[in-house]
Amino acid sequence: MKTLTKKSHRGRFLFLAIASLCGMSGVANAATFDSVSHIHHIKVVEKRVLVLTHEGLYELVGKNNIKMIGKEKTDVMGMASLGKALLASGHPAQGSKMPNPIGLIRSTDNGLSWKALSLVGKADFHSLEGGGTDLYGADSQSGKLLYSKDSGKTWKSLGTKLFQDIAVSPDVSGTAIALKNSQLFLTKNSFDTSNKIKSALKFTQLEWRKSGLYALSGKALYKSTNLGKTWTKQSTLKGAPGILSASDQLMMVTVGNEIYTSTNSGKNFKGIA
Repeated sequence: MKTLTKKSHRGRFLFLAIASLCGMSGVANAATFDSVSHIHHIKVVEKRVLVLTHEGLYELVGKNNIKMIGKEKTDVMGMASLGKALLASGHPAQGSKMPNPIGLIRSTDNGLSWKALSLVGKADFHSLEGGGTDLYGADSQSGKLLYSKDSGKTWKSLGTKLFQDIAVSPDVSGTAIALKNSQLFLTKNSFDTSNKIKSALKFTQLEWRKSGLYALSGKALYKSTNLGKTWTKQSTLKGAPGILSASDQLMMVTVGNEIYTSTNSGKNFKGIA
């Protein structure tokens, strides 16, 4: 498996939720990471690890073993989960009659089938972050950060706000914490305004779940239960981490070319077998 690295595809991306495993072959029905041409991101949804690729949505079933979900070979750029629904964005598969970009699409059967929800032919969200009914999307078409308070049905532009990551409260609408230049910013009104959270830690990624707020800093994973005012170290990783993704049931982190998961909120990680 190729090395997992964090990078944005264009400089105008508004928050980073992208990691790439760059291969050269173009086999759609992939069984390994090497057999897809490009991986945009890896996301945890409930107890599953999903792989967003140029040739469709896959599930990680082993250390270097992935299986395709459904039959659509959509170029999945961004994805978020709200409740039992999956929300995604990107580009149609080659030969598809879907508009390009596809806007926001929704699945209620774990990604087996999709229906258009909003911004069809208008938005291409390379990053999606959500919690409760709140959803934030970085639109590569307009270069703007968009916000939806109704699970992606309608949208409001927040302008060209520059964030590397956003963690959305799972319980309180309008409340989120954003990452910019290693610092955290708290909003309680969907980024109409925000305040800097003081911390000596230099953060690289965030996740917000019912059990708390989680963040990477250096080689360690930290947890906060008071909106980032104080942090407790959960664990120290074996190297510099790449991607952090979590649900209420499972947490995943990548270190180099290895993928690790935790079922106890990051206190202990084990490698994918």
